[in-house]
Amino acid sequence: MTYYTKTIALIATMFLGLSASMAQDNTKPDSAVYDPYATDTASSFLESGRNSESAQPVRKPYMRFAVPFDTITEMVTYAEIVNEEEAVTDSLYWRAKRWIKHEFKGTKKQVIKKDDKKDFKIVMEGEFPLYIEANKFSKSQNGRVAFDMELRFKEGRYKYKINNLVHVVDPPPGEDREIKTYFEFYRKSTVNPKGNDAVLIAADKKIQKMIKDLKKYCKEPIFVDEDDW
Repeated sequence: MTYYTKTIALIATMFLGLSASMAQDNTKPDSAVYDPYATDTASSFLESGRNSESAQPVRKPYMRFAVPFDTITEMVTYAEIVNEEEAVTDSLYWRAKRWIKHEFKGTKKQVIKKDDKKDFKIVMEGEFPLYIEANKFSKSQNGRVAFDMELRFKEGRYKYKINNLVHVVDPPPGEDREIKTYFEFYRKSTVNPKGNDAVLIAADKKIQKMIKDLKKYCKEPIFVDEDDW
């Protein structure tokens, strides 16, 4: 009995040792054991990619220059009624005539199509050279702008309207016709919007100066030299 008892005890000891060894192998560091504090490498990589994409600057869409236009005719139009309460009709008329003489000289041309002293109305065609500014220190001429202008006068107020604006460029080599582009095309075209706006902005700057000078002349009364009779 003692011999069998020892044999069984030896076999049991060997079996327990083998079981412990297998348990250690199944829990080695390379085994797929869940660790609640471990970092998910794949998830971290994807999250890093998302953060990198979200950090990229968002490119804003180009905003077109808002040139004034008539909502009925859809023509590019500059128009305004200006009040000069202390000025009578004929005085405003002669002040505007003085502005026309001052404004359109040299390279700027004008043709009076209608000069109605009875109804105090002036209709004319004009043009001015178009200068496009590359920056604050550089500008170059890009053809000229032709336009129609109408001036009407009443007691204490006057109205101006500028429309039919056309960009005129010299003919290309070998051609004899000038290239004419109406401002309505520049306003609506989606091809080369920045180039179109460059023309509209340059023309707007000049027209705004013309309007400012017109208002200045119409505000200042004409003083007649008493000795000049």
